[in-house]
Amino acid sequence: MEVTSSKKEIWTMGSYSLLTLAIMVGFMYLNTFATEVLVIPAGTLALALGVAKLLDFCFSLFAGAIIEKIKIGRTGKNQSWLYLGRWILAVSIMAEVCNTSSAPLIVRVAVLSVSYTVLNCLMNILQTAYYGVLAAVAGPNMANRNAMTINMTRQSTVITIISSFIPTFVTILPFGNWNYFIVAFVFMIPMPFALGAIAKCADGKDVPVGATASVNQVGIGDMFGTLLKNPQMLVLFLVFTILYIAQFTYQANYTYYFIYVVGDFTKMTLATLINAFVGFLAAMVMPKLGAKLGKKMSCVTGFAMMSLALILVSFFGAPNGVPNLTAYIIIMSLLMAGTYTWMPYMVVLFLDAGEYFLYKTGKDTRAIAAGLASPPMKIGMTVGNTLGLALLSAIGFVSGGAFEISVTWITNFMRVTFMLPGFIYLAAAVIMLLFYKISDKDAAKYAQANAEKMKQDKQ
Repeated sequence: MEVTSSKKEIWTMGSYSLLTLAIMVGFMYLNTFATEVLVIPAGTLALALGVAKLLDFCFSLFAGAIIEKIKIGRTGKNQSWLYLGRWILAVSIMAEVCNTSSAPLIVRVAVLSVSYTVLNCLMNILQTAYYGVLAAVAGPNMANRNAMTINMTRQSTVITIISSFIPTFVTILPFGNWNYFIVAFVFMIPMPFALGAIAKCADGKDVPVGATASVNQVGIGDMFGTLLKNPQMLVLFLVFTILYIAQFTYQANYTYYFIYVVGDFTKMTLATLINAFVGFLAAMVMPKLGAKLGKKMSCVTGFAMMSLALILVSFFGAPNGVPNLTAYIIIMSLLMAGTYTWMPYMVVLFLDAGEYFLYKTGKDTRAIAAGLASPPMKIGMTVGNTLGLALLSAIGFVSGGAFEISVTWITNFMRVTFMLPGFIYLAAAVIMLLFYKISDKDAAKYAQANAEKMKQDKQ
């Protein structure tokens, strides 16, 4: 198929990447803001965000049903959520990093956790609505859809580079405890206009609420029933849940490496910027290697590379309590390369498991398969972030830096922030290697046989 969408449509749909820019301050640096500016104890923060992330996970299961059944505007069902949701999202982004440091602790925790919950629950709906708009604008032409998502990925590489400067911005701006708020506000400005333009692209194409009510909707029971009946799907679900637990355990605390171990938060910009460029190069090269390895071994190899990177950083990132930023940057480049070795294949693996189940049982659960790729990340966010902050509190961290930064503390910090997630990554690699049995050749056979049977059934 040839691309039939206009360049304007392709670029407009790709501008969804600006939503990533809008939420980046809170997404990557909320723990740092909460402990360093609001001085919320790490244990309290872990509990508050743990509850918020659990609510986010539960809400994510109903996002599609909400869009399908609730009418909130006069335009199409997906458009309406983008038009209205963008403004609620903007307010939530600002409230999440609002300087409430002079308020009582309960107020600081309440403002942060409520705004975080609203923001993330709404994001579940907006992301689902965006994919609905994309499908409507692109139509059944897969070349159009690919052109739009590829364009968004390319725009996202620029977003990643811009976001690398956040640690420097929030440190050197002259607004004190309002620095995070100012940066988040500036980064947020393009987002409402981008989402509005995306929604407008679907004028006359998006369908109203209830238009697909006659189509069988996938329920929560269907999702988990499929998971329990399909052993290969269960393996994937377990593997990627473990993977995301490792990722968010590491991400919960790694900013403190620069604040307390290196002693200069602005140097995180240098490290993140270099890793962003490495990530860009890896995104060009590693998928080609992955194509030769096959999907299963691409994941095993990628997980192992990330595991090795974090374990090595735990030893060489601050040997004997002395920071080695050069070693950190070089070793973390291995983590970026590992990430792009497995990332292109995650959703495809779930689809392969769906084809496998249809081939073996005659029961078509392929529509559910892609949906099961999302819950592992939500579970990983909940468990990983809570675990990371709890461990940080356990090793003696006190918000605002009111603790002794000794060699012992740095050693313990490197273990819980890097070494532990590294071993969790390794567990994901071992489980994938031993228990996932669908080869690329098998998956192709299943898909072909299923397609032929579906064709025969229609005749």
